[in-house]
Amino acid sequence: MADIKTKLVKSKEELEEAINIRKIVFIKEQKVPLDIEIDGLDSESEHFLAYLDDKPIGCGRVRTNNNYAKLERIAILKEFRGKGFGKELTNFLIDYCKKKNVKRIILHSQSHVVDFYKKFGFKIAGRPFFEANIEHLEMYLNID
Repeated sequence: MADIKTKLVKSKEELEEAINIRKIVFIKEQKVPLDIEIDGLDSESEHFLAYLDDKPIGCGRVRTNNNYAKLERIAILKEFRGKGFGKELTNFLIDYCKKKNVKRIILHSQSHVVDFYKKFGFKIAGRPFFEANIEHLEMYLNID
């Protein structure tokens, strides 16, 4: 399997590439309304792009708040799913959060990918809820 390279977004152009991936995955594929996907929180988030052979294939963002971080907008373009790239991207984001010395990482997982996040040690917190007409579960990972 080829390795992806994930990096922190540092330019307006890179941010636009990340948002473009989100629009393809969440708005076009999953029919998430634009005003929910582009939620006004991008300016207070750190964004990441995953590259395969210099082509952006995935993204995610992290918002930190005191002792916890929230992983959001994790997406891999359809043609690159099922190849382990999502696992590599998620591991990168978790490691990034650990370096920021957070005590807990949270995320809102779409129900159909809960088992994916359980493989990283995330646990379910609370009951299912709907966001953009998609069932989600809050999950958390405590950092030792």
